[in-house]
Amino acid sequence: MLNYSLVIFFLVICTSCSNKEYSYFPLSSGLKWHYNVLLTTRDGLKKQKYILHNIGSDKLNGESVFLRKSLDGTILYYSVLEKGIYYLGSSDSSVLDPKFISDKRLVIPKPFAINTKWEQLTTTKLLKKTGPPQKTEFKIIAKVPLEIEIESLDDTVVVPAGQFNNCMRIKMTGSSYKNAGNYVGLTLVNVVQTNWYSPGVGLVKMERLERTQSAALDKGTLSIELTRFESG
Repeated sequence: MLNYSLVIFFLVICTSCSNKEYSYFPLSSGLKWHYNVLLTTRDGLKKQKYILHNIGSDKLNGESVFLRKSLDGTILYYSVLEKGIYYLGSSDSSVLDPKFISDKRLVIPKPFAINTKWEQLTTTKLLKKTGPPQKTEFKIIAKVPLEIEIESLDDTVVVPAGQFNNCMRIKMTGSSYKNAGNYVGLTLVNVVQTNWYSPGVGLVKMERLERTQSAALDKGTLSIELTRFESG
């Protein structure tokens, strides 16, 4: 089974406000997104369905936040601040005593335009292999600094949910060296991720590639495409 927390991790480094700037990431209660997810590692290809649902607003440490719930019960927290829309962190609603896990990240800056840039740290999660005979998972977990840039505001994207015009394309790129031990040794890890956001809808497509110089764990990919959007 696909790890839903893995999908959440990449979607946030990825819900309607009255401000037109935020139509690319609408936060209004009741909106729901259905996605197809394709995950490819050295273990092969995994396919899954994934759902996100805006469930309203609340208070976190006295501040107003917007809530989004994932298929596995994870609650995602967002805030509209002076510098843009931020992902604040998450909690697990499926447990008796959910704890808030802080992980603040800028999602879409304000104001924004083509060539707007910012930086962020990411952690690799696709470089893994569970091979015979021992069935022990081996993976490379590397912290990689990303440079993030808005490359376009007029992309056309075709996914199972249909054709979406005037999409914002955000590109994330970065690399760092990681000593992965005797199995791999020192290797350069590269990360490239592209998100497409449609006005009034939000994320319609995402592609991520993690690559190394090692033939043993050379790459992993994650692809997410919108299959249905429900506005109410």
